[in-house]
Amino acid sequence: MSKQNSLDKYFTKRKENFDNSSAAKKLRANDVNSIIEQHDLQLNDNNSHNNNLRTVTVDTSEINIENSDENRSTTTKSTEPRSYQTWYSQKFEWLIYVPNTGGYCSVCRNYWKPTTPFFQEMKQRTKGIFTSVPFTNWKKAPGNGGKLQKHTQSTYHRLAVENVAFRQQETSVVNQLFGASEIEKRENRDRMGDLLDCAYYLFKNELPHTTLYNSLLKLFARVDHSGKLASFFEKCQKNASYDSTTTITDLLDATNQVMENDILDKVRRARVISIMSDEGTDINRHGNLCICVRYCDQSTGEPKETFITLLQLKNRDAQTIFDSLVKEMERRNIHMKKIRFAAFDGAAVFSGSYNGVAAKIRLSYDCSLLFIHCRAHILQLAIISASNELPEISESLFTLKSLFNFINKSSLRLSRFENIQQIVQNRQLKLVQPGDTRWLSNSLSIQSVLISYKPLLLTLEHISSERDENSPEALGLLHILSNPSTMFIIHVLEPILKALAIFSKQLQTKEADFAQLQIFTSATLLRLEELKDFSASDYENIIKTIQTLPSVSPLTRMTRLTVSNDQIDFRQLFDTKIVPFIDAIIENIRARFEPGTLALLDSFSIFDIQNVTDEPDYGDKQIAALQHHYQNDFDQSLFDEWKIFRKYLLVLKSKDQSITQRDMCITLIKDGTLKEVYPSLSLLAEIFLCAPISTATVEREFSTTNRILTDLRNRLTIEHVDQLMRISIEGPEHLNEEIKEKIIDCWKLKKQRRLAV
Repeated sequence: MSKQNSLDKYFTKRKENFDNSSAAKKLRANDVNSIIEQHDLQLNDNNSHNNNLRTVTVDTSEINIENSDENRSTTTKSTEPRSYQTWYSQKFEWLIYVPNTGGYCSVCRNYWKPTTPFFQEMKQRTKGIFTSVPFTNWKKAPGNGGKLQKHTQSTYHRLAVENVAFRQQETSVVNQLFGASEIEKRENRDRMGDLLDCAYYLFKNELPHTTLYNSLLKLFARVDHSGKLASFFEKCQKNASYDSTTTITDLLDATNQVMENDILDKVRRARVISIMSDEGTDINRHGNLCICVRYCDQSTGEPKETFITLLQLKNRDAQTIFDSLVKEMERRNIHMKKIRFAAFDGAAVFSGSYNGVAAKIRLSYDCSLLFIHCRAHILQLAIISASNELPEISESLFTLKSLFNFINKSSLRLSRFENIQQIVQNRQLKLVQPGDTRWLSNSLSIQSVLISYKPLLLTLEHISSERDENSPEALGLLHILSNPSTMFIIHVLEPILKALAIFSKQLQTKEADFAQLQIFTSATLLRLEELKDFSASDYENIIKTIQTLPSVSPLTRMTRLTVSNDQIDFRQLFDTKIVPFIDAIIENIRARFEPGTLALLDSFSIFDIQNVTDEPDYGDKQIAALQHHYQNDFDQSLFDEWKIFRKYLLVLKSKDQSITQRDMCITLIKDGTLKEVYPSLSLLAEIFLCAPISTATVEREFSTTNRILTDLRNRLTIEHVDQLMRISIEGPEHLNEEIKEKIIDCWKLKKQRRLAV
């Protein structure tokens, strides 16, 4: 039964009750009742199926034809005004006056419609006055017996007023119910926000989410002194408690979707991108491909490197990797034709000139694509190559590996080493394993050995004196570390490798570009040249430290070849071993960091204000080279824009504006005036900042994989690992209210929820 039918029946009943209570007035209304009865009989004849005779009794004083000019209606004085007066509407608030037309009753006009019960009866008795027909007999309007007062007291007006009052009451109830519903929804969303905070804490900190979620919620409910979360769980149905593994899995999916959409929106807005990728093996011995993208944020102009996805590989050949990469990029609606650079670690499967992944991308999509060999990998190769040229340096680094394996591979030997550190009051420090493929490992390994040099000598001496199966190896290591030459080389390598470690850290920054790379490289080479001077302050403390160390162990058999620290010529050893090693490093860096294939990137130096001159053809050669290489991106408009823009750079230089090449490119890229005025140069600047100098981001993603996919969590699917990696890498430290609302909305739409949110 509809709401309108209910209202109609209600007012019909009210009308009948009112008529029954007016039985005392029947004697005064016999004539009118006769007319009404005749009218009802006629209606009954036309509708023979209705046998009930309807009788409506009303007060005869209320049935006056209000617009009549007969003498019986002239109850007002002849001095009354014959036009509408403003005070009429002030006294009778329902009166609406329309100039040159007449007056209407706002209440009756809104209530009495053709579909309203008794409408025809009302229209017949009142002639529609005040409802559809305007009232114009203003002479008889005022006074206690006037038409306005009579209309106020009429049955039909009072029915309309009661209807309005009832509807207002009904609307108030509906609003209260609706308001209560909205309050409940808001409360539910707040509690879901609390649950999301708990879940996100587990996601972000790479903790077992399905295992710890329920217990974390219980802890949170106990420390929540407001009791809101506990009350929320009590109201939840048994089959919808929202503390299950299903709930946190749904929250993981929703959180990942919101963050991935935000990342992909920014990547899609970029005009050009670079792709960085590598393959690795997880704890389950599955081959995985990690894909990252470098792009420029169009709102800020800053270069960004972001994680895209992690997927399993069926094979590790170039074609399989290429197909997987293309499929994932297209599935995320990232156009492959936007790729201008491909950065890999130098493995043949990626960097092969003919069948490598980079070659396949260049052949299939854009011939202007450039392959970039990761500079951090190149630096590590330069160090290894330089050390292999000098046997003494190579043997010293190999000694660090042997020392680590001997101490750390046995719990007894490691415990003895730690006890000796404590006895001699040395810093409690563990040795670091060096590796040819592990960046910074050689520098960290030497630092740990130098800090614990004396405890190491005592530990090896103690183990070698026990005459067991480990004694020969301990004695051999003791002889090597006690040798003055080895001792000197290991100590002197520390500042050299530290300078290279700082260089490696600079190469691993996400926002670094090739303009900064040149600065980093030049600074490192200058530092290495400085370290070729034996009188440098770095070596003074080293020589003093070496002279305090015991060069000959009591267990060492003295021979004619045995020398002490006082007898060795450190200057000669430095000139014959250390200086050639530094020269080899410098030569390797220059050879590997300045390949001809990337000479094109030097052309972007025209954006550096320090290089700007007033020559009429300044930068034309570089612009021509860039336009020739990127023929599909630029036309003659690039030259036209450059002719004006170089004058702009010259003006900035004349005003001593300290703007770097990077800052100028960012200003061109970000949304603003320069981007609109110089669209081609803006795209050119974006290509430059889009070039990655290393694949450190990809290496970090694999480290994240190893932290998430552990022995205890080895059953995680690759999809969940991908989601957890994205949250751990790209997610904020804490969720703000805006992101929470998006995640809850996404979670709500996944499937039909019993909880009103």
